[in-house]
Amino acid sequence: DAGSPLPNRLPVATAVVSGDAVANATTVFNTTGTTDPDGSIVSRSWDYGDGQSGSADSHVYTAVRSYNATLTVIDNTGATASTTLAVAVAKCSADGLLLAAGSPAPNQVVCLQTSKGELVLELFTAQAPVSVANFLKYVDDGFYSNTLFHRHYTPNPLIQGGGFTAGMVEKAATQPAIVLESNNRLSNTAYTVGMARTNVANSATSQFYINLADNTGFDYRSPSSPGYAVFGQVLATTQRQAVLDAIAAVPTTTVGGYPDVPTPEVFVRSAVRVP
Repeated sequence: DAGSPLPNRLPVATAVVSGDAVANATTVFNTTGTTDPDGSIVSRSWDYGDGQSGSADSHVYTAVRSYNATLTVIDNTGATASTTLAVAVAKCSADGLLLAAGSPAPNQVVCLQTSKGELVLELFTAQAPVSVANFLKYVDDGFYSNTLFHRHYTPNPLIQGGGFTAGMVEKAATQPAIVLESNNRLSNTAYTVGMARTNVANSATSQFYINLADNTGFDYRSPSSPGYAVFGQVLATTQRQAVLDAIAAVPTTTVGGYPDVPTPEVFVRSAVRVP
């Protein structure tokens, strides 16, 4: 019968992981092929496979393992379609893992997941053994998870983290203060990582900073002008500049008497050794 309506064509659900799936980073799903041939998609929902669900084509997985994520869509007639994909979540991006594999011994590499993206740090074990061992103890203990980059200092451009949680609540150090290793011939050039401290030389604990420009005025000059100890660098990943620029672009204010606080808050979601 020429007057009979055509049968409804079922919707199509497709999804693939876009880029890397990394723990505590934002995993993005490409659902470009999801469509309804003769109507419209009116509902979409995800079972991300980790006990969480939602409608967003992105998710933050918090553990390194494989998950089965399922996308289900419903069209305007109530017909459904779904697709399931395996999501292998790693501890660092492929770029970061490759850099870690090429890092010279005995240097250690740490993958830092922030709310603005991933930073990969190489630690100079031979030149700053005390600072590196201290930093790695905090990394291995999970101390840095959900801490803030709580300071963006602009006169000598740097970002500082490792000592505060949400709301600028100070997090007590769990290790004794360490000896200052600034006289190690490492300079505070752009992208280097150093130990933050008070006006007392041997006072650094958990807090660290990343130089956003050459801050050689922080270098060791003499016993009476000891400067600040560099112990690592941010490796040149495809993301490094964009992530640092994004953190630096966040407006700052004074919170609880602390100046230069990025607002809205910028978090270190996790820090982990790689490989």
